[in-house]
Amino acid sequence: MLHGDVLMADLDVDQWRNAQNLILKSAKEARRLIVMLEKGEVVKCRHTTGRAVANPPSRIEDLSSAAKALYEANKDDTDFVLVMERDAADEYFANFQNSWQADEDLDVYVRRTYASLDEHADTIVTYPGPARETLGLQWQVGASYEDIEAAVRALVDPGSTVVLAVHDGEKLWTSLILSFDADLKVVSIGTADPSLVEIVGSRTDVVERLVRFADAREGKVGLVADATLDAAKEFLSAPDKGAARARLGDSFMVSER
Repeated sequence: MLHGDVLMADLDVDQWRNAQNLILKSAKEARRLIVMLEKGEVVKCRHTTGRAVANPPSRIEDLSSAAKALYEANKDDTDFVLVMERDAADEYFANFQNSWQADEDLDVYVRRTYASLDEHADTIVTYPGPARETLGLQWQVGASYEDIEAAVRALVDPGSTVVLAVHDGEKLWTSLILSFDADLKVVSIGTADPSLVEIVGSRTDVVERLVRFADAREGKVGLVADATLDAAKEFLSAPDKGAARARLGDSFMVSER
């Protein structure tokens, strides 16, 4: 769904950062307790806050049990614990880097990097939650990849552009401009450029200006999703998207052009 040679252009720093904060969760922003092993011997045991680790081990045989015990002893200010063998981490990174293929969709490669963590389930361990659902950047959209792919195929016309707009009061808080090719692969990603399009005003006016900007930049806009910031957060966290849309009313609108 994400073309291997996707163009990322005209990205406004604030708009892009806000989009990431809305739909992604970064492990780097979490309060983490990290334990590095060399054949069971602890060579690093540190908390990202810099404070002393409660009940630090000197040797670990069972990584899953150790991760759980460390979490329980330090959970007041710890989002997750990572315990890993250095050799396993080196092997994991080498394998997923070497698996990249120039002609494959970018999201296929990215998803494989997470799935391949399962091959090291005993030597790269997180708690709570498995490594593939904890490390790196994780979606926080309340839907699976398959759900998103199905929604794109149902709602997006091949060769069209989709505009996503989220407003905080009278200002466009974030936006995404996604252009799809004939195979419904994303070939271009952009945001509103405040130097070229006015992002302050009523939702209706801002969206119309944004659509005109996207039309001039990428081509025909076929779909617009437009929401307040609170509505966007509620929609993304809702497991039942249809019920959420009905409940949110005008604060979350999807329209065809």
